[in-house]
Amino acid sequence: MRFTPVILIAGAGFAAAQTLSTQCESGLAAIAGSSEASCLNLNALVSLALSNSSSTSVIPTVNTWLTGLCSTGACSNQTLSDVVTNITTSCATELQSIGASTSNTAALITAVQEAYPTVRQIACLKDTSTSTLCLTETLTGIQSATTTLSLTNIVGLVTKVMSGQTVSIPQNVTCSDCSKAAYTVAAQSFPSLVGDAQSTVSGECGADFVNGQMPTDVQETASNTTSTSATGGASALSVGSLNLGAALLVGVSSVFALLA
Repeated sequence: MRFTPVILIAGAGFAAAQTLSTQCESGLAAIAGSSEASCLNLNALVSLALSNSSSTSVIPTVNTWLTGLCSTGACSNQTLSDVVTNITTSCATELQSIGASTSNTAALITAVQEAYPTVRQIACLKDTSTSTLCLTETLTGIQSATTTLSLTNIVGLVTKVMSGQTVSIPQNVTCSDCSKAAYTVAAQSFPSLVGDAQSTVSGECGADFVNGQMPTDVQETASNTTSTSATGGASALSVGSLNLGAALLVGVSSVFALLA
């Protein structure tokens, strides 16, 4: 099974963000170093900055990051607006290099605010049978089928797929209960967007996969509270982790910019 378009977009955005302009780096460092960014849990990315990007899997760090993010209150609409405005202003060159439009910031802010709760809900799904976050479980399955998901290898996989080559992922990963739960949440929030792929998904994973029922062994763990600027944990980030946090923000924002 090929990577989904959104995964490709995110991967392309992350790959493009590995080398940031001074303007982009400075603008995003301002967000990462502010208390407003606590809802993004960027502190958890410090270990990626210290790791050997050519050989160390990102999965443990992603798991730690998501665990903290899911237990922290959600970003407010104002925070999302500030982040998007900062990114489109400071990182216009990076976004445009991957085909993401930055010409209508207001529309992009609205798109991010509308999509963020669903994206966060999906990112915080958990497989109760293994007590593992679904994204961690899925990344582990992809890693087992391909290669160690280090920063370097992720960029290599994205490059491979973008060039038209197929990356084979086993059906037990692509059609797992976690995948079904993610599809169900997305279909409930964006029926017109996901509906176009229903026949393809049904053909690959079966009719039950698209029946709209959440698997009983998948739990939603996202905190229902909203973060405030009261905590200042992000101020302790190192320079290296600020760069990684910036790369992450550019990668994520590219998803919304290309879908808006």
